[in-house]
Amino acid sequence: MKATERIRIVIVLILGMLALGLLTWGIGKVYLELVGQSSGVIADRAQNHSTGSNTSAVNVLSLPGVTFWTCQVGVFQSEGNAQLRKEQLAVLGFNAEVTSSNPWAVGVGLGYSSGELQGVRQSLAEKGIPNVPKQIVFPERTFRVAGNGSQLAVKLLQNANTVLQKGLTSDTLAKEKEIWDTQAGDYPPKELEKLHQLYNLVREKTVPDEQKALGLSLFFESQRVINRLSGK
Repeated sequence: MKATERIRIVIVLILGMLALGLLTWGIGKVYLELVGQSSGVIADRAQNHSTGSNTSAVNVLSLPGVTFWTCQVGVFQSEGNAQLRKEQLAVLGFNAEVTSSNPWAVGVGLGYSSGELQGVRQSLAEKGIPNVPKQIVFPERTFRVAGNGSQLAVKLLQNANTVLQKGLTSDTLAKEKEIWDTQAGDYPPKELEKLHQLYNLVREKTVPDEQKALGLSLFFESQRVINRLSGK
């Protein structure tokens, strides 16, 4: 065999090997791209499923309007002074809340007429705290409540609103306990724990005036829960 033919055969073999290598590399690249696309589709589906789950956790909460009375113990031109008054009352054993802003009013107790608050007003007067009965009106409100425990939150907030409509009755207080015991589980949302604790405090009171003195805090804690869960 001539040398030129040998060289030609070697070149052909080398070119064949290069072609085979390029073909193998190309097939491998296409395979990896297909695998990557498939994984991306799976990831997108998982993400869409997760998004759908979060969407399903959004609940619309509609609360009828309510009207109630409280013992107004001060009106201030600054929020800081109102908060200071609230802290002073806490030292004296009263659960006070800031009931309005600009000006900031502070109230104690919750009733359904000015006459219902006579016992709370007397307790305040005995501690030297001047007060006047004040009517508070909340219109009908609608919120979107999302996140962990949103269904439990909706039921608790509906119950709190019913308390404002019907009063701190044994039925409304027992209903909250039933909701909590059956739906809260071992790890309830932290946003709801203080509201439940306030319900417990009210249930521990056997004197109606003592329950009414806590009623305003029960209501305003429910409003704070609404603000947190609705993103306000």
